Amino acid sequence: MARTRPHIPDLAAAPAPAPDSAELPARGAMGREAYTAIRQAVLDCTFLPGMALSEQAVSQQLQVSRAPVREAFRRLVHEGLLEVVPQRGTFVARLDRARIADAIFVREAIECKAAELAAAAPLAQRKQLIEIVQRQARASARKDYGTHLATDEEFHRAILAIAGHPHAWAPLRLARTGMNRIRHLAIPSVGSNRIAIDHHREIVDAIVAGKGKRAADLMRAHIQSPLTYVDAIYAEHPEYFDE
Repeated sequence: MARTRPHIPDLAAAPAPAPDSAELPARGAMGREAYTAIRQAVLDCTFLPGMALSEQAVSQQLQVSRAPVREAFRRLVHEGLLEVVPQRGTFVARLDRARIADAIFVREAIECKAAELAAAAPLAQRKQLIEIVQRQARASARKDYGTHLATDEEFHRAILAIAGHPHAWAPLRLARTGMNRIRHLAIPSVGSNRIAIDHHREIVDAIVAGKGKRAADLMRAHIQSPLTYVDAIYAEHPEYFDE
């Protein structure tokens, strides 16, 4: 497979690194910025599943040395977003139905309970979720899907914090990565961005109202919703999936 010279976000335009982006070692600020830009390109499918990448092409695009790009590749392999094929090179990881099922299993175990617990938190904390969903809706309306996905992560992370378990984000974040790609790929065909916002609003309504069981049930339906997109994506792009 020939390598492709990709277009990815400029470092200056890349979203700010998530607060936990320093959990793995990085070569200073430039390494974190390169990681953030490349990760965003994978999650918003600028780098499509199966695409071949090279350190040289990406470093030239970002106008940085190869060292921070190499470090970013290493971190993204750790997250399951890139894969190294011996004697062939580095590729964007394809979608894997078994891994998708595992991710949903992990997310349900953590996030449904978190939604239930969040509904019992102080009201002022619960109401913080309203503003996050409003920002996500504004990003989606202007078709800023990178910010839409970043705010999606902020929303789910905030629920964990309100539930009193902020450190559960680390394993959850890894489980969510592939799901974000599915959501983005489904935006053109099924409007997954609008579906996600509608779900978030329903979850927030239940949490603010103190209805823990309903919040958990709505969260479960939300987490399982990408399963309805997978077959549609596969029908159009089977090359995005592992056999």
